[in-house]
Amino acid sequence: MSTEWTHDPCPFLPDVTEALGAKDLEVLGADRGRDFYITALRYAQSLWRTGFPAKSLLLCNRAFSADLASSEEIPDDFPLPYHAVAWVIVNRPEGCFIGNPRRHYQHLATRMVEPRRELRSWRAWACWYLAKEVLGETEFPCDEKQIVEEGIIEPTQGMIRERLAALSRVGDAAEWEKAIRWITPWKKNRAQSRLRVRVRKISASELPTVRHLAQKIWPQVYPKIISPGQIRYMLSRYYDLEQMKGEITKRGVCFALIDIENQAVGYLSFEVLRGERMAFLHKLYVRPEFHGAGAGALALNWVADAAARLGLGAVRLRVNKQNIQAIRAYLRNGFRFAGEEMTDIGGGFVMDDYWMQRDIG
Repeated sequence: MSTEWTHDPCPFLPDVTEALGAKDLEVLGADRGRDFYITALRYAQSLWRTGFPAKSLLLCNRAFSADLASSEEIPDDFPLPYHAVAWVIVNRPEGCFIGNPRRHYQHLATRMVEPRRELRSWRAWACWYLAKEVLGETEFPCDEKQIVEEGIIEPTQGMIRERLAALSRVGDAAEWEKAIRWITPWKKNRAQSRLRVRVRKISASELPTVRHLAQKIWPQVYPKIISPGQIRYMLSRYYDLEQMKGEITKRGVCFALIDIENQAVGYLSFEVLRGERMAFLHKLYVRPEFHGAGAGALALNWVADAAARLGLGAVRLRVNKQNIQAIRAYLRNGFRFAGEEMTDIGGGFVMDDYWMQRDIG
């Protein structure tokens, strides 16, 4: 009796004529070679066609666990399933359980066990990258708790490519790059990543621009983190023009604007703490619509380079414990947790922060 399929086949998985089940893998015993790989891919197709996209992704994971000695063991029509993972995520039917692929691959990458732990972990990060490029983080969030508690560093595209190329004998990096190109029409808007970004030190005459940006950015960034009353209080306290001018003249605080295409979209300030041989980063903010353009990373490197030229050994900052997006960005850019502190800032408000530090040299 023929199987009644609910979905057309995934073009990046081998087609099947009848449904497969766990027994089809079990009969292979301890084999994790070519037959296991092909069977796992066929099983993934079967699960997709019978209406189980989340389970189909799990079987793609099984295929990635195969122990293949060289690319010659992979048939031309059965490529590594990066395309398949992306295709299933993009084409998931309305009402069919897909889970949260972004969080699933984060957990898989960070909790991988032997055998071939390192390669399999980076394959999971590669699938995570495909998922996060396609899926919106509001609906499919990362595991923020794990990132903070374990200091998880979400890798960049370049990091993943480098590790796949170094660890794989079967062409993972090239196949993954093909999948990235394939998902381009479905990617979140990242056109800003091609824009020209620069950081420039400013004098007191441009501090009104800093204050104007703060008044635009804070109400967008902080409502889910601190109360509207605390936002108003901190803006009035820390962005008073005379106070900021005093920071420059009395303490040597450096202010800079972050420009994209010659438009100021963010700002930063840092102070040299000679006694501790470090630069303390007081402020770093970029308008949310320009997140992902590389402005934050460029700004952090700009501060680190300035600190290095001054003979300092580290950059330190404070970040609100609830500001997970900023924490993730700092971890990606070489910062580590260095403590925590709750400070009474007056007005009945407190700052509950992590200290984070990036060593230089």
